[in-house]
This record gives sequence, structure tokens and C-alpha cells, in this order.
Amino acid sequence: MQLSITKRLLPVAATFFVGLVIGTGVVLANHPWICSGTTAYHYSPRTVGYASPVAQTAVVRSASSYTSAFNGSISLWDTTVVTLVNSSTPKLRLFYGAYGQNGWLGLASLTSVTSCHINSATSQLNDTYLRDTSRYSQTAVNHVSCQEVGHTFGLNHNRTQTNTCMNDQVLTAGNQINQHDRDQLSSIYAHVPQ
Repeated sequence: MQLSITKRLLPVAATFFVGLVIGTGVVLANHPWICSGTTAYHYSPRTVGYASPVAQTAVVRSASSYTSAFNGSISLWDTTVVTLVNSSTPKLRLFYGAYGQNGWLGLASLTSVTSCHINSATSQLNDTYLRDTSRYSQTAVNHVSCQEVGHTFGLNHNRTQTNTCMNDQVLTAGNQINQHDRDQLSSIYAHVPQ
């Protein structure tokens, strides 16, 4: 049986809300994506193989816009407690494409989880909305990419600060996280071996 747990960023007028299919349903001041009790979803070990970004459908916005956003996100998250390596057997897959008017700009899915350990995950960017360059700058695309990748490491939304891509109500941080995000990851992965 394949498990699909998702987090998404929704466009609604000028405001962006949480889209949570399965999970906590509550955004906490400390922002782990809770699996069970107080345990957040997480990889074990901390080294995570990822695959280079792949287009799943033709896109209107340039493909380089999406690959640049994902590559920036990988570089950013690799400076945290998680180590990212390009791998032929990835646990994290990065996709972009025109997925239709389904309500999400970006989507993070945990596609296989065992006892809160993430075995595989995906992050997707939706060109159906993000192709609108008058509404979504490259900074906004970077922000969505950064957030969806961050979800796959066990982080929930951080609505208390605007200087992080984990805030789902503004799209101005780009590929930027803050100390609170770093501290949260350190807490989530404190028991996980390198």
C-alpha cells in the first residue's frame, strides 16, 4: 500500500492558505510536520539522495525557471542538518509541470513512510499557475520550491515570520530560511544519525 501525505500551497486571491490532505491539520508555533505524538516526519539517516528536477509535462514558463528554483532550494537546505546528494536511487524527487487548476502552486508528498521515517517524497511546482509571470516573480517560484522541499524534511508552515520560505501566506522570501527553521530541523533530527 502506498502512502501519500501531502502539503500544498494554495492560491486564493492575494492570500495563500494551507492545503493539508492528511497530517496535523494544526499549524504549531514550533513548526514540525507531526507524524505521531510529538514525532515529526523525518529521513533516517540525515543524508538524503535526490534526483535532478524533471518536467512531467510541457510548461509555459521556462524550464530553467523551475530547475533554477529547485537547485537553489537544494543548495539552501543542504546547509542545514540534512545532507543532500544527487543520487541514482533518490528518496526525494523534484518535478514541475502543468498540473491543472487544482488549487495548488506547489505540492509536497510523502509517498512512502515507515514509523515516521520518510522512505520517498516528491516536490512539485505547478506551471498552470506559476506561468503567470505578472503575478508570480522568480522570487515567488523560488519561495514555493523552497517550501515544498522543506516540507519533505519534516517542517510545517511557519506563519510567525515573513523572512522564511516556510511562511505560506507571503511569497517574498525566495530561497531563504531563518534561524527558527534551522533550530526546528535540529530538533527534529537530534536523534537521527548522520
